[in-house]
Amino acid sequence: MRPVMAVLAVGIAFSLTIGTRAAAAQAPDGAALYRQHCRTCHGATGTPTQRMVGLYPKLKTLSDSALVASLSIDSIVNVVRKGRGDMKPLADKLTADQMTAVANYVKTLPSAHKP
Repeated sequence: MRPVMAVLAVGIAFSLTIGTRAAAAQAPDGAALYRQHCRTCHGATGTPTQRMVGLYPKLKTLSDSALVASLSIDSIVNVVRKGRGDMKPLADKLTADQMTAVANYVKTLPSAHKP
């Protein structure tokens, strides 16, 4: 019985290790990161509130399909990394993969929020 228990314990440990690695390897959640770091100013759907537009007149509307279509993933990542105007850089808060995930999410905002 003991060898069977040992084999079972090793199998369970191996399964847990593989599951942990798979979870760690998953891509960052761009929508969740956007909600955490961008929503306050840019709005939940990419449209800033009037209050934010009043505070930051140059604030971009990320639900504007023409604007977002004109931006590459790299250009969005660059703004997230370095900031622009009143926007503070997020390089110290997000990894490169997380910034790319946010940029990919931003590219979906206009199509996701059409009336």
